Amino acid sequence: MKAIQNQQTVKLAIDCATGEIVAAEALLALSEIEFTSMRREAMAARLDRRRGGSAMRFKCAICEHPLYLSRHIQGHQNRWFTHDGKSENCPWYEGARLTPDQTKALIYRGQQEGLEHREAKQFLATWLSRDPLVSGVNQEKTTFGEVLKGEWRRPDVKCLYRGMPLVFEIQLSYTFLSDVIARDEFYRHEGIFIVWVFAKFDLRRAAVTDEAFFNRRNLFVLDAAAKQSTAERNALTFSGYRQTPVVGREGIHDVWEAHPISLNKVAFPRETMRPYFFDYEAERQRLETARADAWLKEQQDAWTQGIRDYLEAALRYYESDYADKEKEALLHVVTGLSENTSWHPRLEKLRDARFFGYHCVLPVLLSIQQGRSLGYSKQFSVYQVMEAGLRSGSRIGQHAFAILYLWAYKTYRPTMSLKHRTWLSDYGHRIKRSLDAGEDTYRRDTAYDEVAGLLFPELQGSLTSSFGIDRQIEIQDEAD
Repeated sequence: MKAIQNQQTVKLAIDCATGEIVAAEALLALSEIEFTSMRREAMAARLDRRRGGSAMRFKCAICEHPLYLSRHIQGHQNRWFTHDGKSENCPWYEGARLTPDQTKALIYRGQQEGLEHREAKQFLATWLSRDPLVSGVNQEKTTFGEVLKGEWRRPDVKCLYRGMPLVFEIQLSYTFLSDVIARDEFYRHEGIFIVWVFAKFDLRRAAVTDEAFFNRRNLFVLDAAAKQSTAERNALTFSGYRQTPVVGREGIHDVWEAHPISLNKVAFPRETMRPYFFDYEAERQRLETARADAWLKEQQDAWTQGIRDYLEAALRYYESDYADKEKEALLHVVTGLSENTSWHPRLEKLRDARFFGYHCVLPVLLSIQQGRSLGYSKQFSVYQVMEAGLRSGSRIGQHAFAILYLWAYKTYRPTMSLKHRTWLSDYGHRIKRSLDAGEDTYRRDTAYDEVAGLLFPELQGSLTSSFGIDRQIEIQDEAD
């Protein structure tokens, strides 16, 4: 088959809503939902102008004549801007075109309606009449506007379903989008639900694609399968085609599915008056939320495991007597943690050798928690590690981490002789007296509070205390 030539004549359009220039080629890059929305807006504006209004969604960048959007789908897709009416002085004007009536006459070969169309109407009317929830079934009964005075429509089939006015419009051949919009608008204003019915699922047809992406990715199809399901169920049933979001390895993608749909499975939203059976956006939102929750849980699990890995790497580092290889493994764990969503810049302290290095903060805390010497001589007791740690300081002072170690001692209660417990208790009293006297001797260095609380969550309550920072606050004995 000969490929359809690209029918873009208007090269640039002005978006009247934003004032921006839109290149015709940009239409090809739009998603179906975006293009369908723009196409309907342009056609709605065109309909308004025919009624004497002045609405304009797009205009030609040269002649500023109103434009609407066209498409042709056959094997592949073409989309283009078209002048609404003659603009013969414009170099981008498409030239003489058939009127909609002439085009319709060619489509139907001068007939108002084909045999297939009549059979579809009769099928709908017959099975609707057998439904106990349906009343007042009519074919081609003229409906006069009560809200839109002076306007009228002649739907293919009209009825009351559960007391709600409902019409069916059958699309077997090409229907102008402007006609679709006009009918939608009429029935919506009159409070009448409308279902567009197709003979087959064929997204190469512009009308099918327009409807699918306008009505929540839903299509009502009266094909052979639908007629068979109707007979089997003894109730009017459509082949309900829907685009369904599915979670795959690369993320969420859309697939088309078909299921038998009876009227009792259809929702009737009054805000749009367009019945549907599947809410694509709600399902996609549910999947995206579930996927985000699953991803967040993966991140949280990975974070928890990363903290365990850090502590285990630190233990290996100290037990290896500070081997370079184990240090690299420890820092590699931090790199993994830094890629997690729970990471923030203050946790860079995990890489700080003054925190995890030789005779620094982490080996003392781990020794107290584990009840054995880590990072110090294996012959040392936990008391000896603490005694050395209590005398080690930072830029804050000589005993900057003494309070932190006493908190760890109170929390983990490592095995220790009565003599050593008494000494630590006296040491805690000494700290309190010094702070009460306004001295800075035992002022606490808080630089590693956040990472200490992360690695040793049992200390978090103590780490929120102002003890050792604000000396005016009354405190309890921190070593008892």
